[in-house]
Amino acid sequence: MTKSMRRIWFRRPRRRGKMGEHSQLLTATLLGLAAAFFLIWWLNATLHPQLAALAHAQLQNHMTLISTQAVMDTIEQQALTYSDMVILQLKPDGEVQTMSVDTVRLNSFRSLVLEGVTAQIGSLYCQNLRIPLGVLTGIDFLSARGPQLPIKVTIVAAATGQFRNEFLEAGINQTLHRIMLDITITAHLLLPSGSSEAVITTPVCVTEAIIVGQVPQTYLNVNP
Repeated sequence: MTKSMRRIWFRRPRRRGKMGEHSQLLTATLLGLAAAFFLIWWLNATLHPQLAALAHAQLQNHMTLISTQAVMDTIEQQALTYSDMVILQLKPDGEVQTMSVDTVRLNSFRSLVLEGVTAQIGSLYCQNLRIPLGVLTGIDFLSARGPQLPIKVTIVAAATGQFRNEFLEAGINQTLHRIMLDITITAHLLLPSGSSEAVITTPVCVTEAIIVGQVPQTYLNVNP
């Protein structure tokens, strides 16, 4: 009895030691996973606003250039002038009585512009952005410092266009009439830290002319 009890006495500490090692390993693993998840959450919370703001700013610049260039290219290709788009009927004294537009030509113009914008947007499907490493600190004066981190952004966008009139005082008894095309691009940005949506509207002047006299009370509808 004494020998068997001694054997049991010496075996029990070994079993407890193995269980303790397994428990410590499991605890360390759980703590490691928790730390990793916290680090991922912290990086996402820190990076996403910065990435979204940077991507929106760069996208705004690209879309403004694209929209403006598409309008200019279409005007040049079609050789369009104010009189091609706007039809004026004058009173005997030379003042403008009514204003109307060539709806077919305006619709065709808008379609061509949006085709050009869409084609250019396709070339921006993937953009490589770079953000300073200091952004990770969350400190404002360090946000622009440090090595540049390369970030790839996927852009999916669609464009629409809306005409509108703009009348500006141009002098005594004179009014500057502009036909503006507001090009709106809705872009979905797929960032490493999550998705973001940007709606960018760029107003571009299509044509303009000085109207002498009073602007007629009933003027053209530029969105047929």
